[in-house]
Amino acid sequence: MKRQYASIDIARYVSALLVVCIHTFPFLEISETFNTYFIHTVCRLAVPFFFTTSGFFFFRNYDSENEDLNETRLKKALIRLFRIYLIWTIIYLPYTIFDYTHTGFHIKYLFTYVRDFFLNGSYYHLWFLPALMLADVIVYCLYKKKGLNFTLLITLILYFVGYLINVYTPIWESIPGVSFFFGFFTKTLSTARNGIFFGPMFIAIGLLLSRTRRLPKKVSLIGFLISFVLFFAEVSLYRHFGILRDLTSMYICLIPAIYFLVNYLLKINIPYRKMFTILRHDSLMIYTSHILFAKIFLALMPHAHLVVYFLTLACAQCLAGFVTRYQDQYPILKKLL
Repeated sequence: MKRQYASIDIARYVSALLVVCIHTFPFLEISETFNTYFIHTVCRLAVPFFFTTSGFFFFRNYDSENEDLNETRLKKALIRLFRIYLIWTIIYLPYTIFDYTHTGFHIKYLFTYVRDFFLNGSYYHLWFLPALMLADVIVYCLYKKKGLNFTLLITLILYFVGYLINVYTPIWESIPGVSFFFGFFTKTLSTARNGIFFGPMFIAIGLLLSRTRRLPKKVSLIGFLISFVLFFAEVSLYRHFGILRDLTSMYICLIPAIYFLVNYLLKINIPYRKMFTILRHDSLMIYTSHILFAKIFLALMPHAHLVVYFLTLACAQCLAGFVTRYQDQYPILKKLL
């Protein structure tokens, strides 16, 4: 069993490195165009990959004859995610306070923070954790009640609605009448890149991969390459029309690209080593901790983004290595994993 998933652990670690790129823009001074395309294509695979593999690992052990066991496993997963989320929320609290108060404090910030804690992440990159929890619950309930096909259909509809909201934001904001309702949405949810519209689609892909047979490696590789080319074309189209933004990240071609990519990786058998478990833990630590360092380095070196990337990665990796190495000696460190 372990041999089959070593490739996923490696890919998760690489995905964490790509997430660091999203927040440090490493190629900005070299080529703004290359930096834009790299972040909006290669790097945008990272978070959907995390969702999909999380969904796969949860649903591969789903027992349709023992719902009590399934619910117990879901609760255990949610408790673990919430614990990690709460700890990192506390760690990032000084950053949060600074961001809200450095231009002056307003009472509405308290309501904004409460909203963000539950829907958008207590700090901007932490949105992944509450989104993953909510997406897990949505997909689990859909699959339990209506089965695989219905789950895929509903999550695809949700994703498409989120895609329309996020990608075409400038259009909705320019239409009288529609802009009012769109403004209400953005004040309520801020973005559709969350556990309602974004996450369930990729959790459902993980569910699909866990309940169906693998495609041949060659088919998966060709499917991924075609999907990625179409993905690149999609990004180019949005850039041409001036609607490419950070939150445009809900792309249509991400869906087949992630499906074929994970399918391909699941077909790669690599002899398992302990280092792959370490990589799995490191990927989570790098994802959650890298903003601690990126914010400081970007402030100190605003025109040296490639240097900032490597310094951020080095610090995050050192912290991850420390936690992994000393978690048995200091059990409190296990709460981060």
